[in-house]
Order: sequence, then C-alpha cells, then structure tokens
Amino acid sequence: MPAISAATASMKCEVLPGGVALVEFSQAHEQNPFSSARMRELTQLVSDLDGRGDVACLVLYGGANRSFGAGGDFNEVSEFHGGDEVDAWIDDITDLYSTVAGISKPVVAAIDGYAIGVGLQIALCCDLRIGSSASKLVMPEFQVGIACNFGGYMLEAVAGRSVMQDMLFSCEEWSAPRALADRLLQEVVAPEELLDRALERARRIASYTPAAVQSTRPRVNGPYVEGLRRVREEGKRSHRTAFSVGEAQQRMRRVIGKG
Repeated sequence: MPAISAATASMKCEVLPGGVALVEFSQAHEQNPFSSARMRELTQLVSDLDGRGDVACLVLYGGANRSFGAGGDFNEVSEFHGGDEVDAWIDDITDLYSTVAGISKPVVAAIDGYAIGVGLQIALCCDLRIGSSASKLVMPEFQVGIACNFGGYMLEAVAGRSVMQDMLFSCEEWSAPRALADRLLQEVVAPEELLDRALERARRIASYTPAAVQSTRPRVNGPYVEGLRRVREEGKRSHRTAFSVGEAQQRMRRVIGKG
C-alpha cells in the first residue's frame, strides 16, 4: 500500500515505502499527449517531490497498457500561428525538461507503448529508461513540419551524433531492441514486468545515502540542463518560423482528423 497518494486531473502520485515516488500519467487519452497545462502540472509535481524528505527517487510511468507519451497535444498546437503562444509553449517545455533533469533526486522512466516527440524528450531527461518489449521511440518532428532543437540536442547528448541524425532525418520508429542497442534504453523487459522492474531499480537507488546521490546528480546533469536552457531561444525562433508558414498546423490537423 502507498504511504501517501494524491491525484490530479491528469497525474497520479504515490509515495511508496522505501522512498520511491511513482508518478503515473493518467490523462484520459491512452496515448498520453502533453498539453501545455499537463507539462506545467508535471513540472510542479516533480519540483514538489524534489523538496520532500520522504522521497529519494522518482518513477515516471504512462500507466498499464498506455503509452508513455505521444508528444504534444495537437488539438492545442495546431491552433498556433507563430506568435507569443509559441514562446510560452517553449518556455513550458524548457521548464519541464530542465526540472526533470535538474532536480537532486534520480528519475526512472518506465516506457510502454509510444514515446514520441515531447514524450521521448521527457524520457531523455531521466537517468534510467526502462522499456517494455512493446515500446516504440519516435522523433517525428520533421514529418510533422516543426523544428527539432530540443530533440536533436538530447539525442546527441544521450546516444551520439550518428543516432541523432538517423532518428531525426528518418522519422522512423525505434523498436525496443533497436533503442537498447543505440543506448536510448538501458534495459528492456516484458510489458507485464515493466513497472515492477522500474520500481526495483528505483528502490535500489533510494537505498543509497541520500546526501551522496543528491549532491552528485545536479553536478553531473548540470551541463545537460544548461544546454537545454540555451536551446530555449533557438527553439522559439525555429518554431515561430515553422508555425508562421502554416504547413505544420495542417499536418497536425490531419493526424487528429480535423484536416
């Protein structure tokens, strides 16, 4: 039984015995798209958990038989026109990524189904990425018609330049075995074992001396987080340009059946 539990409209959080906080994305849509509001909600939740003395490690999980995250919410983003709303969106994205990567406590991503765009980028901010054998990783920004500043930076930092270029320019799905071989995942397990394995890894991390772990993570992740913040302004310029053309919105509307 959880020691403490809480829920919001699109997130569930349980602080389990042993110092592990399980954050489950419980948005109604099984693919777990991330609107600006959901990104702000997750940013605040992760920040709050970092400040709790009874939490030593976090697990981010899309839920049973649900995708980890299917990218941005096209219902929202397809209405962008290349103005200030783009800057606000990029600010929300940057705040989320820099918070997940920058807190003092390690974060484990338990990935089932799809991790696409924003969803994959959230996972790339985590210390460990454990995927189910059914997981699929995709960075399809070019196919949708938008820039991929954050994705390019993250992929190169995590998996190297060649994998980054291949993933960005192909827009293909990476299967779990391929993602494991390319170091995008550190471990692959059967879908029914995913959550248990992620919690097992998190409990091991939580068993270490907190002062040692929590003084180390911000230092080793510091350059990565600073890079994310530098990408912020590049992302604003690139996405303003892409959305001002209008093609991206048309492609997104077709994806959600509105075009």
